Amino acid sequence: MADVVLIYPFVYRESPRRKLWLFPSLGQGHITAYLREKGYTVRYLDCTFRGTEWAVEEARKEKPLVVGVYCMVTLQEDALYLAKRLREVLAPKTLLFAGGPMPSGNPKAFLGDFDGVMRGEGELLWVDLMERLTTGRDYTQLEGLCTLDRQGSLVGNQKSPLIPKDVLTQLPMPARDIYDHALYQAYWQSKFGYTQTPVFTARGCPYGCEYCDQPIFGYTYREHSVEQVLADIESALSYGYSHIWFADDIFMLNWQRALKVCEEIQHRGLDFKWDCLGRVDVNRKVFDRMAAAGCRRIFFGIESGSQRVLQQMGKRFSPEVARQALLDANEVGIRAAAFFQVGYPGETTEDILATLHLIATLPLDYLSFTITYPLPGTKLFDRVVAEERLLPEERQEWKRAGHNVVTYKADHSQFKLRWAIYAGRARFLAERYMGTWGQVLGRVITDTTDRVLPLLS
Repeated sequence: MADVVLIYPFVYRESPRRKLWLFPSLGQGHITAYLREKGYTVRYLDCTFRGTEWAVEEARKEKPLVVGVYCMVTLQEDALYLAKRLREVLAPKTLLFAGGPMPSGNPKAFLGDFDGVMRGEGELLWVDLMERLTTGRDYTQLEGLCTLDRQGSLVGNQKSPLIPKDVLTQLPMPARDIYDHALYQAYWQSKFGYTQTPVFTARGCPYGCEYCDQPIFGYTYREHSVEQVLADIESALSYGYSHIWFADDIFMLNWQRALKVCEEIQHRGLDFKWDCLGRVDVNRKVFDRMAAAGCRRIFFGIESGSQRVLQQMGKRFSPEVARQALLDANEVGIRAAAFFQVGYPGETTEDILATLHLIATLPLDYLSFTITYPLPGTKLFDRVVAEERLLPEERQEWKRAGHNVVTYKADHSQFKLRWAIYAGRARFLAERYMGTWGQVLGRVITDTTDRVLPLLS
């Protein structure tokens, strides 16, 4: 029986025709490895392919001292459901804790169903918690742990201290033996024709874009050592994966250090393909050396083709710089992917058209185009609340993120914003798959959108 059960509540419910990048929880893998190092037994339960009821039954069998449930923006409903079901089947002395981005950003939403919320990074906090529980000491005063008192007031609303870099580089990398490799590999092979798994090389991002939240790592940047990273890559590859996803917020944030990782990949003779999130303000030589180390595709968060909107978002580059970066990546054999959004507060029709025109000039391999979503915990969310663009009853609709639904009082209708998205996607797909005819159709789509979009409310 395990001392700790960690549950990842994501359940794959999409249409079989839709292809999603499905990965296990790296954070819970890190926590598992450190708890094991300190002598505790851990069971990791991944609901992705098995469902929540399976996880409830497996947790019941383990009779753990503590259950930890991870939650991000789209998982709140499943996380809260799990808490209710676990209450029904586990002994009264078993404690339930929520952790991850959503509980860290809004702990009170979880404390009616969980005994506590862990805010921020979890490895050190989990070990402190277990040491107190196993020795009978009070745990409610731990920094980073939130609970409710008898009057329903929040106790301990501080995040756990960030792990110093000199400590981070001594912690174990994720315990990869806990993952359902066969299930993930079968899924990836059937959907994409290859297998891919994630690796963290660093934590956090210091840029502070208005729409982005950093509830776990804060606006900091701390790196695992190159030796840690390569050991984890080798561990991941040993399970039979052909591709790696570097899951850092921006793998190339410190491009000199990223190149050290690339050099070590080549030095060790590791043969695999990899993708990452990148930045646009780097020299072409960086892309060249990444390609030599196996980089297959870089995802760029460009977001808008309007300089005015980019500045509002907190971006530090121009559309022209972004375009040149994608051209440079393509020229050395790296495919370019990009994220864009429309519906940003204050965005005009001219701004939206500028985004569509920029997309039409980019050598894209993949396009993600969505309506702006004010994520709880972000500066953007605080702004739309202050501007009375978000009604109190709408503030709980987090599960609708990513479905191109307008969730606040935007400057344009949902119909207009969706028109822009469909037009951008249609031109991208036509030019990618239809050759010369696609080029002609793409120009027709843009000309039509230029005329129609200003007429829509």
